[in-house]
Amino acid sequence: MGCCASKKPAALGEDGSTPEERLERRRSTKQKLGTVVNPRVEADDDQLAKLGLALNDELEEGKPLTEQEETKLKDEIVAKLEDASVMESFDETSRVRIFRGMITNNNGTDDENVQEAIETYGTVGKWLREHPSILSEKLPKEELLNGVMNARVGGVDFQGHLVWCEQLGDIAGVVKKGLTVDEAKVLRMKTLEAIRAAQIRACETRGPRRYKNVYVMDLSKLSTMSMSSSSVRDMAKAIVTGAGSFFPETAWKLFIVNAPFIFRSAYKVISPLIHPVTRDKIKILGGKSAYLPAMQKAGIPLSALPESMGGKYPDKSIEKCIEELLAEGFPRAAREYVQQTEEVAEGEGVSLTREPSLPGEEAEAETFSPSMKILGVVGLAATAFGGAVASGAVF
Repeated sequence: MGCCASKKPAALGEDGSTPEERLERRRSTKQKLGTVVNPRVEADDDQLAKLGLALNDELEEGKPLTEQEETKLKDEIVAKLEDASVMESFDETSRVRIFRGMITNNNGTDDENVQEAIETYGTVGKWLREHPSILSEKLPKEELLNGVMNARVGGVDFQGHLVWCEQLGDIAGVVKKGLTVDEAKVLRMKTLEAIRAAQIRACETRGPRRYKNVYVMDLSKLSTMSMSSSSVRDMAKAIVTGAGSFFPETAWKLFIVNAPFIFRSAYKVISPLIHPVTRDKIKILGGKSAYLPAMQKAGIPLSALPESMGGKYPDKSIEKCIEELLAEGFPRAAREYVQQTEEVAEGEGVSLTREPSLPGEEAEAETFSPSMKILGVVGLAATAFGGAVASGAVF
């Protein structure tokens, strides 16, 4: 029920125009009107047009709910909540995001979608109210799991989506050290809440609003042999998908990198079961020679990717990210983006500077162990995708 994958805007407009043609028309109109422009977004649009991707103002994320949608939210969802006051726990970004995930982009019937929305607003709102300061809370075994996942927060792609990476490491080790599935889920809630806040912070400095992110999972440290253990698979599922239902409609792109050949083969088996729109968001790739060009084609510049993954963004740990967010007053409501630009006079050109798309990269050999257990890899594939994708919780 309910795949929450947003409908990806087509590269061609309704009139058959390309992104480059639409950008040229828009830029000409802005110059004639003397419209204030955002240089950063304009530069990013230039790169998006070259790549044939949707421009920044064409994404659904940046648009408010329509009057009809607001009425539906009020009359059919909020009015039926057991405790309508939980809506006070949501900032505007999350309020819109959950509606889009549960109603606008859901695959169920209208009645099913409304019921799912009621349950989601109620459950998430209650959790937010009960954990108003989770970012500042020190949780049991937090350092243990963070050490295994090695989460790093990067910059944003050309469309404003935050890029963050994790490394699925010694899952068997955290099981042996006593981390429980329930503890892992709570820890993941804190991590995802930090990413949600970091995305909001990025929009406050760049504009426009975004609530989705680019997630990169690095399998270079994965012990596939350990995945034959049911307890390890259960823990992997808790880590990868356990908190996902509390953060619907947050996935823009998912890259699984440094994936062994046999893992990619396992994914091919289950990929036909995934909704095409969702499947388009997922890339299962090998080493840098494969994933760096793929990311750049998807509008993710090297300047947004952490250095440890082959990018140019200085590595920032999740702990450092949370420290910065707390200093900024998070958790809090999103602030409006304040334009920091000058007006463009008629006839003047718009100066755009941003990293060129698709710079050349040195090829890197991709290796994998022939002794990998198929059962373990298929088990992980079923965990990482079967849980998250089939349920539609995080896509």
